[in-house]
Amino acid sequence: MTSTARTITLTLDSGDIDLSFTVDERGKGHPFLLLHGGGGPQTVAGFAGLLAQQRPARVVTPVHPGFGGTARPDWLTDVPTLAQVYVRLLEELGLEDVTVVGNSIGGWIAAETALLGSDRISSVVLVNAAGIHVPGHPVADPFSLALARNRW
Repeated sequence: MTSTARTITLTLDSGDIDLSFTVDERGKGHPFLLLHGGGGPQTVAGFAGLLAQQRPARVVTPVHPGFGGTARPDWLTDVPTLAQVYVRLLEELGLEDVTVVGNSIGGWIAAETALLGSDRISSVVLVNAAGIHVPGHPVADPFSLALARNRW
């Protein structure tokens, strides 16, 4: 396998952060930033490997600070700030034309990265995304929704 784990220190206006991530690289393919959900980075590891193998692609899978025994600095208190961390990571790695893929809370983070307007990001894929608040559009209560009557 061509997967390597790294930890680097990133500097933002808010402070420094040690960020752990894995890079699965097979050739010089398209770069992807793959953001995991609440189950942790292991929930997307298989997909990262498959994506890198099938394309080929360079797949960067960070561990959200506070997950997997990693430290979360006191100043990192919201998702928009975490999105800034990931855009800074793309800058540090020199990646361009990046597709950001986020699952669950990773989808929320991916949406927030898109809102930052980074030229390094070319597209965003949200998979079962949670979170983002849009004024004037309240989140639907899933328990109040009617079930589909037709089943296949």
